[in-house]
Amino acid sequence: MASDRPGEASAGSRVARTKNGFAPKTCVSCGRDFEWRKKWARDWDDVKYCSERCKKNSKSAR
Repeated sequence: MASDRPGEASAGSRVARTKNGFAPKTCVSCGRDFEWRKKWARDWDDVKYCSERCKKNSKSAR
């Protein structure tokens, strides 16, 4: 059954979309899923970490 609401994925959809229209990402460091935030609006394509803590932990692990 397809949804008429814009924020919900339809039954045939391959990628779930949030209400903002961006697909959730998985954090490279911890593996958790995270969603689009307004502060990442300009560089969402380049965001790899869910938090500053994960970003710092991945750099120290190198």
